[in-house]
Amino acid sequence: MERLKVRLDLWQLEIFCTVAEQRSFSRAAEMLFLAQPTVTSHIASLEKRLGVKLFDRTTRRVTLTPAGKLLYRHAKTLLREHEEALQELSQFVGGLTGTLTFGASTIPGQYILPKLLAQFRLQFPSVMVTMHLGASGQILDGVLSGEWELGIVGTRPREPLLHIVPLWHDEVVLIAPPDHPWAQRGEVSVRELMRQPLVVRERGSGTRSALEQFLAQHGISLSQANIAAELGSTESVKQFVAAGGGIGAVSIRAVECEQDLQKLTVIRLREGRILRRFYGIAWRNRTLSPVARTFWNFVMENAKGDEAKGESR
Repeated sequence: MERLKVRLDLWQLEIFCTVAEQRSFSRAAEMLFLAQPTVTSHIASLEKRLGVKLFDRTTRRVTLTPAGKLLYRHAKTLLREHEEALQELSQFVGGLTGTLTFGASTIPGQYILPKLLAQFRLQFPSVMVTMHLGASGQILDGVLSGEWELGIVGTRPREPLLHIVPLWHDEVVLIAPPDHPWAQRGEVSVRELMRQPLVVRERGSGTRSALEQFLAQHGISLSQANIAAELGSTESVKQFVAAGGGIGAVSIRAVECEQDLQKLTVIRLREGRILRRFYGIAWRNRTLSPVARTFWNFVMENAKGDEAKGESR
């Protein structure tokens, strides 16, 4: 079969689809704000270029031929993709507008995303951003319930319905006040940690989950620790520790400023580093809105750049 060597004109395809849908040249002309002879001329030109008859014309109506039905199906796809392409390209000329609402767990929400969101807003000033903070478990529930299109969490979910993308690296470390006996040691053993008053995040927190998993690898349950407090935010853990309440477990990202100011000391476990990763989550089979899709790509590019710098926390 010889392949047609014809370049289809999108404007002619739009006219063709309008005639097919209206089943009338005159009504199509009215909808397109064209003279009827102009519409007739475009259809005749299209039929001549394709070498097939597209419409059966009677005095009462216009109907598609088998070739016309085939072209109509493909023409609608082409016109739809053309429109989607224009919408997406508008992002690069400041055309992206709308509201971005998503959920983030505490560490990325407080220590990574604010700067990233500011950069995103500079690139897309017409987008309104709303970020909800919570424990990783709360963010997971919010995405699964449909409350948010996107979530960023500190624990990899075991949920087949979700599309899960690894993002930034992180490390959970121990912290103590500068006058604590451990402050000059740098490293302690897990067994020593079990004897100290320990302040941890609440259940459902990714930071807590990372600590629990690490201890479990060494045959120890967090329930065996001397838990002094369970607190609902990283900042409250830091304040508790700074006041002499015990040893804390937090993300390294949360104490960089305090380290510089010598308000808190970072301590690691002799048995190894408590490494983890943050993850982006979204429904696997749902199409993201243009704003959410753009932000999703923006975040992934940032995470790739972070990894390319060799950061491994």
